[in-house]
Amino acid sequence: MRSTLKLMLMSATVMTSMPALAQDDASGAENDDSNVIIVTARKKEETLLDAPLAVSVVGEAELQQGGFTDITEVTKVTPGAFVEAGGQNTNGFARINSTPRFRGISVLSGNPLQQTATVFLDGVYLSGGIETIGVNELQRVEVIKGPQSALFGRNTFAGAINYVTKDPSDEFRVDLDATVATRDEYRVAAGIEGPITDGLSFRLSGNYSDKQGHFANVAVPGQRLGDEQQWTISGSVLIEPSDGFRLKLRGSYQEIDDGPAAAVASFGTAFHNFGGFLLNPDGTVDLNDGVQPAPRDGTRTESVFRGRITMPTAAEIGLNSSAADIQAFLGFLNDGRSDPTDAIFDFKYNPTTVDSFGLNLDALRLSAAGSVDLTDNIQFSFLGGYNKENFGFFADFDTTPDVSFTGFTARETEDYTIEGRLSGSFLDDSLNVSVGASYVDIDIAELGGVANFFGAPIFFGDIFRSDPFTSGAQTLGFFGSIDYQFTDQLSITLEGRYQEDEISAGDVNAGLATPISPAKIDSFLPRATLRYQPTDYTTIYATYSEGNLPGGFNPQIAELDAVQLAELAAKAPEANTIFGEEQLTNYELGWKQQHPDGIFAFNVAAFYMKRSDEIFTSIETVVDTSPNAPNPERTVNFTSNGASTNIYGVEIDAVFNVSENLSVQGSFAYINSTIDSFPENGGTGDFGDIFGPAADVTGQEAPRFPPITWSLGATYEDSFDAIPGFDSWFLRTDVFFTGEYFISNANVAQVEEATDVNVRLGLRGDNYGLEFFVTNLFNEDAPTTAQNFADTSFGTRTLPGGFFDFTREGARVGLRDKRQFGVRANFTFR
Repeated sequence: MRSTLKLMLMSATVMTSMPALAQDDASGAENDDSNVIIVTARKKEETLLDAPLAVSVVGEAELQQGGFTDITEVTKVTPGAFVEAGGQNTNGFARINSTPRFRGISVLSGNPLQQTATVFLDGVYLSGGIETIGVNELQRVEVIKGPQSALFGRNTFAGAINYVTKDPSDEFRVDLDATVATRDEYRVAAGIEGPITDGLSFRLSGNYSDKQGHFANVAVPGQRLGDEQQWTISGSVLIEPSDGFRLKLRGSYQEIDDGPAAAVASFGTAFHNFGGFLLNPDGTVDLNDGVQPAPRDGTRTESVFRGRITMPTAAEIGLNSSAADIQAFLGFLNDGRSDPTDAIFDFKYNPTTVDSFGLNLDALRLSAAGSVDLTDNIQFSFLGGYNKENFGFFADFDTTPDVSFTGFTARETEDYTIEGRLSGSFLDDSLNVSVGASYVDIDIAELGGVANFFGAPIFFGDIFRSDPFTSGAQTLGFFGSIDYQFTDQLSITLEGRYQEDEISAGDVNAGLATPISPAKIDSFLPRATLRYQPTDYTTIYATYSEGNLPGGFNPQIAELDAVQLAELAAKAPEANTIFGEEQLTNYELGWKQQHPDGIFAFNVAAFYMKRSDEIFTSIETVVDTSPNAPNPERTVNFTSNGASTNIYGVEIDAVFNVSENLSVQGSFAYINSTIDSFPENGGTGDFGDIFGPAADVTGQEAPRFPPITWSLGATYEDSFDAIPGFDSWFLRTDVFFTGEYFISNANVAQVEEATDVNVRLGLRGDNYGLEFFVTNLFNEDAPTTAQNFADTSFGTRTLPGGFFDFTREGARVGLRDKRQFGVRANFTFR
């Protein structure tokens, strides 16, 4: 019987790997019946089976048993979700900007205000980095795919993820979890919790991890690439004086001190095998006349690498990331050619306080969530939160062993969230109504720039401007839902949000006769759902929903003078100081099924989505009119609207309990995302650079999302009592597959497919656990990510016109961790 219950719980846990999100308070945990998972994806508690959404939930047991350590690993078992490990920033790689992507939708901007998906922590909007949040304190991770703007608001354009932290227990408990792995990796987490008085309990916890990089830096002997170190301390209090009142208060503080990222430039000019086509006066090209690498004299298009981007050789893995490089950077800062005003030093992490390459980050997160029963059928719930995150890092901008460019980036992000909601059930629970309001305030300040270390030292970017770049958003929303049950089998839900989004940027008004910042964007975002439940174990639903991605500003355009603006208008008529919001329309059908005895369960979701007024990024060059400009041309990065994309796909996850001892679980997603239209005379970016400005980009596959992903896991568990404290042994194997995907809309360079295999063998008991594991069993070495990027290697710069030519493309590649063996032990004292 005990084994059967374990299998039933595993079935419910895997079924939660479907489509949804809990943005409510953390009370939506597992029910007393271990075969039922409660979620709050629609701002009310309901079972996962009943929720007519594509919801994925990875519970605490699955997080621990699968050995998941961050969101990148969690999304490997979530069909339709994808996170590229090793976040990318304009000035280098670091564990930031690793935002989740859903259903083939991505955006190239690293701006937190422009992301297509949002992460919440206990329902509180989280604008900072997500890859830095560990899983030891999580009760579950809830994932919802498709636009969630109707109820959850800003930046839930394509989906959302909610981290739900553990509630303090009303029973005293101490837990300890420790991991040691090869390649010098160590992790430890500890927690203590229990009652203070009746109706009042607490939890205190902390964790520390130290991981040495897996790759030797050929440019700095003795240095490893990919070092990661962090610690976190958190505390929470749960107040439940009666059945009708609940309040959870939580706070955490975290610090990160990473080394240089495991990333390197690859497949640049030396690997060019495509393009360089003869450019005709009308903008067309001769595809039969190509030269690689292409001369940069205006007669030919850009030449590039076409094929699969694979792991570089050990001799190619190197970054200029030594202390001497930082000293040279600081020397340039103080040599009189720039004016380092106090604005630089207002940042906690600035070039004078960061003493090594790699990410320095700290984050403070505070939240409160609660509910009050006003009557037997009416409840008021509320939440509030505050987050502040600071980071700064030096990075080798060109990511090559050559002595070239060093970049520095710093950002300070601060956000506040408050939400209140009134919910009620009427007409014998056949009518459920909910109304609420929310307000989110986000403020961002950042600085960044690059200095070159060859020839005459020159600074690029605005790291030494008198003021940092500032941006922000204040979002006010009013939302509501009506759920009516026509019969025991048929119901309809209508949801909507009116949202007022005020965006601002501190630089765009300079030089403008009429200020454009701040700007307001109003929108109404609906969702309608029809649900049919022919049996207690079946849910079939159809959903229509809309999402919006707020617009923003182009600060680099606002800085241009009249001569430069005229040149930009001729090259890119769509470019402007402000761009509008993007729309997403979603049509979805879903089928959720459980076997009455828990033998199997599956979830299927099929969808069609249309992106319109789509935001796209471009880059153009204009004459540099600055006095004594080192470069005759200036690059201008900007964002515009007008493209559209058609997306359709299917997501499946399932579990099959083969026997009382053996369970098999898996997920699969196929997503087709194709560019449907593009504005006439719009800059098509990499596609136009290669195939000519007159070429038609429609029909190209949207980049940076794998069309095919799947996972397959099997767990065998049986009784074992030979060692006191243990009562079962287990063997678990997980396989994660990520299909190849293009890195740009040119569809020429692809990140190759990857198959990761993890194996765990161990013992379990009520209070003890011991396991041995191997990750990346077959030493998969496909890159974790690749970013289309200018080839600034020394060899490229020696080519004619190459010294300041940043249009010769290559790729910056994130490196995958190698095979590791390890042991993990945990202990619980009650």
